Amino acid sequence: MTENDKYPELREYLRGQNYSDVEIDHIIAEVREYEAETQVDSIMDSIDSGHLDIQALIDDALKKLAD
Repeated sequence: MTENDKYPELREYLRGQNYSDVEIDHIIAEVREYEAETQVDSIMDSIDSGHLDIQALIDDALKKLAD
């Protein structure tokens, strides 16, 4: 397990199911990829629905860059 492992419970569950460390690492990599895609989809849905003001986010990011 790495220090940055966000899924210790999942790792322990998979160990309990007798998966090998190689299999567990592969499964967790797939979960991370799924999580990243889900977050992007969620952000895009928020923008589309008007719940996230993308222009305000852009303006704030550029203001912080200038500071």
